Amino acid sequence: MPMTLGAVTAVQHHETGIASALLNTAQQIGGAFGLAILSTISTFAANDQLPKAASALYQGLAAKDSSLITKASDALTHGYSMAFTAAGAMFLAALAVTTTAVNARKQQHSQNPPTIHLG
Repeated sequence: MPMTLGAVTAVQHHETGIASALLNTAQQIGGAFGLAILSTISTFAANDQLPKAASALYQGLAAKDSSLITKASDALTHGYSMAFTAAGAMFLAALAVTTTAVNARKQQHSQNPPTIHLG
């Protein structure tokens, strides 16, 4: 809700629909793009420790090889940790951009409602 309010704060009343649509589109694309980036980071970090770590885990489970399961689990955990670290760094970067770029002030509402033209 605060992000929506921040996005439509300085928008004219008759343009709030398009602002809301752009915000929703940006959220959907941003979520998909962010997930793709974090998945890539996780996969590369896990594969640096153990090539094809996810496949190795399934092979270890099928063969009941506890040492392979441990190695694969450790590699995958490292990958997830790196992805969460990257997500935290992205959050801090977004927080810095938000605090410096967003300059929303309380709006003064006039007594007369805006005229809306249909058609």
